[in-house]
Amino acid sequence: MEFGLSKQTTALLSPTIILPLGILVPIIGTKIWHGHPLKQFMFAYKFRVTFVALVDVLMLLAVRSFRGGSAMLMGGETTSRIIFWGLLIASTAFQAIVHSLQFNAQMTFFAHRVDPAIGGSYMTLLNTFGNLGGTWPSSVIMYMIGQFTIPPNCSVGEDGIEVCTGGRDAYFPLQLVLSTLGCIWIFVMGRRVQHIAELPDDAWRTHIEGEDEEEMQQLKKGGKHA
Repeated sequence: MEFGLSKQTTALLSPTIILPLGILVPIIGTKIWHGHPLKQFMFAYKFRVTFVALVDVLMLLAVRSFRGGSAMLMGGETTSRIIFWGLLIASTAFQAIVHSLQFNAQMTFFAHRVDPAIGGSYMTLLNTFGNLGGTWPSSVIMYMIGQFTIPPNCSVGEDGIEVCTGGRDAYFPLQLVLSTLGCIWIFVMGRRVQHIAELPDDAWRTHIEGEDEEEMQQLKKGGKHA
């Protein structure tokens, strides 16, 4: 919006791209990674911190160039429009795909590992921790972008054209740093995630029923002795 992209355009992307992908992607992902939700999650995460991050950067550069200044990317105006809309749609679509894959994998993994003894409470607990882990970084990153961004100095020249100099956009360095951290996390924690995926269902059980039976047996034995 800062570079002239209208709210109507961004709102139109949701029902035309995000909604259909949100329906189709989980169905396709389940068929591809059937029974291996964490493999699906890690594939989406790797894709997200590498290729999707690159597409987002290219999309923002295209918006800045096409809408904010020269209105020309490469070739003629038609080619520039194709590149602009292609990158905008690709960025939106890829973000929707990785989000749907990760959310679907998270829900599938929790549903398979939940303890039937306290199914609803266990599912709520796991989802709460999962949602917290995926929600708080957004606020932190938005705060960091605001802190590290320096607005340019703009002035209107004698010809009536606004000229801006200086300034710093924190999006690009933060994107690079965070993508690098994401790749490091994959390298360091990849085996840990695989270990969690291979844990048996019993490792996720609370064993509440077994503990109650043992207590009842001990009480019965105590009564007989008395």
